[in-house]
Amino acid sequence: MREFAEVFEKLDESLDDGTVPDRQPFLMGPTGEYDVALNRYSSVWMANSPWNTQAAHARDLRTFFNFLWLARDECGWRNASAEDRAAYGWWRRRDEAGPRVEDSTWDREVAPVNQFYLWAFEQDLVRTNPLRQRSAAPSPWSAGISRFVPAETSRVGPRREVKWLPPFS
Repeated sequence: MREFAEVFEKLDESLDDGTVPDRQPFLMGPTGEYDVALNRYSSVWMANSPWNTQAAHARDLRTFFNFLWLARDECGWRNASAEDRAAYGWWRRRDEAGPRVEDSTWDREVAPVNQFYLWAFEQDLVRTNPLRQRSAAPSPWSAGISRFVPAETSRVGPRREVKWLPPFS
């Protein structure tokens, strides 16, 4: 128990030195360490997002990272592979012993993890994004430029396309 208290004492010092703003969600590693590179995502990329969005992203990342550590031989977030992500998807959605989340929940969870790994790749923190990508049709607003999106989404939920907008009064 003393070791646990020491971890939080050191963490409290890190939080108080101003590197983590008040109320900003942060993640701790499975052995109790504060990972500066990982948490830079929240302090830089997510800093202007509403608190509830930051908290939701942190929960989704935590769930995936916990799976990596506990079910994939203590795999860290930097070493996650497409195979790890596929195993996570199966456990999360199909495994009888897993949580069996709805397609809409899964689709919502895919976006923050993909966004994190795109950021981490850009920051040279990971070699690859463990989420498989697929080419998406260009949107009317993209000037014909194709884009990539996560291939993991269920694509069975309702489409959120706006067909028309009512005139403003």
